[in-house]
Amino acid sequence: MAVNSVSTSTLSNILQNTVSRLQSQMTSIETENATGLLADIGLTLGADSGRYISMHQQYAELNGLTASNVVVTTQLDTAYTAVTTMQKSAANVLKQVITGLSTTPSSTGSAAIQSVATGALSSFIAGANSEVAGVYVFGGINTATQPINAYSAPPATSAAQQAVQTVLTNYLGAHSLTSVSQMTGAQMQEFLTATPSSTPSLPANQSFASLFQSGAASATPPSLNWSDWSKASDTPLTNRISLKLTETTSVSANNQAFQSMAQGLTMLSEFANQNLTADAYTALMQTAQKTVNTASSQLTETAATIGTMQNSVNQSNSSIKLQQNVLNKQINAREAVDPYKVASDVTNLSTQLQVAYSLTSQIHKLSLVNFL
Repeated sequence: MAVNSVSTSTLSNILQNTVSRLQSQMTSIETENATGLLADIGLTLGADSGRYISMHQQYAELNGLTASNVVVTTQLDTAYTAVTTMQKSAANVLKQVITGLSTTPSSTGSAAIQSVATGALSSFIAGANSEVAGVYVFGGINTATQPINAYSAPPATSAAQQAVQTVLTNYLGAHSLTSVSQMTGAQMQEFLTATPSSTPSLPANQSFASLFQSGAASATPPSLNWSDWSKASDTPLTNRISLKLTETTSVSANNQAFQSMAQGLTMLSEFANQNLTADAYTALMQTAQKTVNTASSQLTETAATIGTMQNSVNQSNSSIKLQQNVLNKQINAREAVDPYKVASDVTNLSTQLQVAYSLTSQIHKLSLVNFL
């Protein structure tokens, strides 16, 4: 007959190991019950887990692109709204100009046109300086710098306004004139539209039109070109809007539409109420009408460009959503757990743990003293 030695210590250790194992299983099962996914991908899927970890990383990258595209969409929406507002402003100014062309110059009519143009110029500059969370949408890559300088900022005179005064003074002096009111229609036409390239005999420092053409900034403003107006970069913003697509996502304030708009509004704001001769007034109104018309057409093209960018981002968002749906299905096919089975496992493990706790407690209470 064999005699086996069984100690309460051995039984206790066995039960403690059982409790630890059951507690570990319970932690995993509770995680699966809460998330609906496997608690440990590596343990369950083994060698195949690397593929699914890669899917998770790709899904996270797509989430990042979605968040980035939200910002891009907001910026493009803001830009589009600003440009369409400029278009409406241009249409309103054109109505005033057409009215001005159909009547003779008068202090009342001239003052009204000047007032509308001045208000439209301020509105245009505000729109060109539209920003989203500190990012100027028309600044190009110079997103932190306000792209268009204020034209009139009393008591100081802006570089752009100084430039207008400089070319006017130079032109008047070259033609032995003392004021704008002495200009003929031909002179007004030449001053407003001629550039050194179109009229070689006209110096750049006498050309109003040259003020609205791109050029390098001088060390001592005014530079007598668009750099007196704009600090925007010619280089537009680009953004990665999908896994494989990077697109241009902004329009620069150095766009010709902005230059034409500023040119047309400035000539009206500065000269419409200057007691001009009938011929000079007609030349001003005709030139302003043509310039603002051009600006309006260019703004339409700019709005269409922005609309194309918006469409690209929207299409990318749709593509991202489809990719995420596919990834989600593939991930869930392997990582999703059966909620009914998990709930059953939780119940079974809870029962086993209660039994283990009870047995452990009873063994700890065993003592030879009770049998003496």
